[in-house]
Amino acid sequence: MVTILEGDALETLAGLTDPVELVLLDGWKDLCLPVLRLLEPRLAPGALVLADDTTAHAEQLAEYLAYVQDPINGYVCIGFPVADGIEISCRV
Repeated sequence: MVTILEGDALETLAGLTDPVELVLLDGWKDLCLPVLRLLEPRLAPGALVLADDTTAHAEQLAEYLAYVQDPINGYVCIGFPVADGIEISCRV
């Protein structure tokens, strides 16, 4: 089952109470890290976070990528080399 919420991510996601198992970050690149941090308390162990366009927008996503790639923040990551790049992060 999938739930798609339309609107400003920082507003629509703030009210979530259920565990989150999959996050696709494919919107404004400067919001990837704030959205992830907003969702972190609800990320289920093993949740996947996919950030799109990571090679095409590497400069805009530098802070996000540094965060998820730092093991102290609780993720195991792999860059998936397709088109503009996808970073796949698993919450451990």
